[in-house]
Amino acid sequence: MNAAANTSDESAARPTVVSELRSPLIIEHGGQPVAVVLPYEEFRKLEVLRSDEEQRVKLGWAGIDRLLAEIHQRQTGIAPEQIEAEITAARSETKQVRHADRSRP
Repeated sequence: MNAAANTSDESAARPTVVSELRSPLIIEHGGQPVAVVLPYEEFRKLEVLRSDEEQRVKLGWAGIDRLLAEIHQRQTGIAPEQIEAEITAARSETKQVRHADRSRP
């Protein structure tokens, strides 16, 4: 993406017609950026990137769901009470480590 022009930068050559816009134009109000006007092709590229990212996220979550389903189907031979005891012990160890880290100078 090209460097954006800033409306407060009077030295930047700004087109008088939006269709002549070649790089993003930042619109400010009270010195704070509030909007961007950009060429339509740049907007389309951003939309494609956004859509691709959404698809990757969906696929990632679907993969995690499949993995969890597979894990839940496995037979472990360990009693639920034993698993709970292991989790409790791990939590206790984690708390001890955190407490030890906080008390170090």
